[in-house]
Amino acid sequence: MAASSQLTPGYRFGAFVLDPSSGELRRNGTKLRLQEQPLQVLLKLLENSGNLVTREQLHSALWAADTFVDFDTGLNSAVKRLREALGDSADVPRFIETVPRRGYRFIAPLNGSILPAVAQAEKPAKISTPARLSAAVLALLMAAGAGAFVVWLRSPLPPPQITGSTQLTWDSLAKDNLRTDGKSLFFGERRGGQYSAFQLPVAGGSPTALDSTSPGFLPGAISPDGSQLLFVPHKMSARTTVRVMDLASASVKDVPGIDSESVAWAPGNKLVFAHGSELFIAGQDGAGRRKLLTAPGMIHSVGFSPDGTRIRMSVVDKLKFVGALWEARADGSGLHELLPGWHAIPQECCGTWTADGRYYVFQSFERGSSKIWILPDSQPSLRKTPPVPVLLTTDPLNFYSPAPSRDGKKLFVMAEQPRAELVRYDSSSGQFLPYLGGISAGDVEASPDSHSYVFVRYPDQTLWRSRADGSEPVQLTSPLLRVGLPHWSPQGNRIAFSAQKQGQAWNIFLLPSSGGAAEQITFGSVSDLDPTWSPDGKTLAFGQTFGPSAPVHSSIQLLNLENHTATPMPGSGGMCCPRWSPDGRYLAVEKDSFDQILIYDFSVEKWRVAVKGIGTLGYFAFTRDSKSLVFDTQEVQDPYIYRLRMADLSFAPIVSLKEAIRFYGPFGAWTGLAPDGSPLFVRDISNQEIYALDWRLP
Repeated sequence: MAASSQLTPGYRFGAFVLDPSSGELRRNGTKLRLQEQPLQVLLKLLENSGNLVTREQLHSALWAADTFVDFDTGLNSAVKRLREALGDSADVPRFIETVPRRGYRFIAPLNGSILPAVAQAEKPAKISTPARLSAAVLALLMAAGAGAFVVWLRSPLPPPQITGSTQLTWDSLAKDNLRTDGKSLFFGERRGGQYSAFQLPVAGGSPTALDSTSPGFLPGAISPDGSQLLFVPHKMSARTTVRVMDLASASVKDVPGIDSESVAWAPGNKLVFAHGSELFIAGQDGAGRRKLLTAPGMIHSVGFSPDGTRIRMSVVDKLKFVGALWEARADGSGLHELLPGWHAIPQECCGTWTADGRYYVFQSFERGSSKIWILPDSQPSLRKTPPVPVLLTTDPLNFYSPAPSRDGKKLFVMAEQPRAELVRYDSSSGQFLPYLGGISAGDVEASPDSHSYVFVRYPDQTLWRSRADGSEPVQLTSPLLRVGLPHWSPQGNRIAFSAQKQGQAWNIFLLPSSGGAAEQITFGSVSDLDPTWSPDGKTLAFGQTFGPSAPVHSSIQLLNLENHTATPMPGSGGMCCPRWSPDGRYLAVEKDSFDQILIYDFSVEKWRVAVKGIGTLGYFAFTRDSKSLVFDTQEVQDPYIYRLRMADLSFAPIVSLKEAIRFYGPFGAWTGLAPDGSPLFVRDISNQEIYALDWRLP
């Protein structure tokens, strides 16, 4: 009597598993609701993975031949709902690619399928002796075992998967640089004006300060034996020598000659560190320094593999705000991109290996969201996990700074839901009060008649206009433009702003204040930022930033709006961020080291240093009467908002920001002025915490 059975195959892709027999779609083990038509579309695409599935084929799969239906609308709706379930995008697809006017293609790698189990058909038994029967049984068992082994060997391992989570901190404060030695977590946390380093048991509890003598420093890499912790300066702090702490005694000492924010341990108890686009290696005392390689961009987040044979790093184009993962051999040779073509516009960084070297965990920023991915690396097993990145985390939270536990059982991460609140300093009460309804926005400026405001929404960075009371908000730009630093023309009919198209440099745009199409007016591969108007509205001054190989990194350009020609402002090399005074007499700028404010006086055609020696400087703006310049300090122990008198260039504090929790945008923490000259800033009301994620690593 013959008997056979077959299990319907299932599909695994990214964090998803689809069981066609039940119609169940799961993401990281959680069942998702998927309606019948989107399910049928997904099945048809998966059955033809990598190949075009025409709209006609999908029509046949979804509707009977005699069904009268608005086919195009129905299919578009089904695909839209499917993409929403997968968290996919038609513009930047990860799973479903649209082939215009033809159909769709499933483009993600399948991480394996549940293979059909087919029972062997029984055959009538022959009469045989016991010896022959035993031999036949043994042969059948060996054949079955060999077949099962082949099936087992050919079937890939299941993908890594998050199975649970535990929240470890509860203070909501901004955090950075999460590290672990197996017993404790080390991280930076912003309390007051600067980051400081803290320690927390891996099971959670109350954070304790690590080193009170190192404000402005963040925890860096931990030595392979877990005995030493590097301290690196925060990226916005003035450059300072790297420090190292002995974790047993808590003693701290400087590492001479190494002043990088990207430092890691190298084999032989040495240190590897970056300066710009160059990577060096030296002894722990800074001696024996030599260059390993030069990358095609700025190097960040460098680290050695656990076996000491490879180096990985993030290589960042600072003009375009994009970055990719790169790899080289331990001696610096063989430099190459790790995941070429994985994303058309790469924004990956901050990777680290698991302790056994089998996986590499990193973060990737896409469509306004930061997620954690895992890449199978060294796979000693006969069965292999496909060497493609697998998504570990999903919306709505942004996830950062992955740190695998030393025992491989957990992944520690930082998770955040970014939110901001615009506030105004009320001098009569001495308090910061919500402004324009406490909108989640910055880069705020009132129109010349004070009847309207223009502002940038956080965190999506789109440009908006509203009435003076915050009512009737109107979105002026699409999410495809990342906007910053808008300013009204003196006549109030146009708005100049900086904006970035994805994967391109920042450039200057003009927009009618009533709305309409934005006109791009600079087109360089360098970054053009901070447009500011001359009083007659005929000229824009802006800061232009060049690549790291340029002899001068930045300068001030004057753009004639009548003939669209730009000329460099004399003596402005190494300067950025211009602000024209309303009366036209002054142009205020910052040094590109952000530690000096200079004033150009057009009446005498001379530069003067107005502010220096008080730490890292932030934003600044002229009051409407041009008599004062209001500015702030950032990443110092006692940050303030100050007022600079233009008559004698003396300055004094207006209000302390030490207890303020500030929201940081792409160019730092914004401050500005209301029409009456009172200071504005953006309060950070995000919820950022540390989590321990349980995971399964095959």
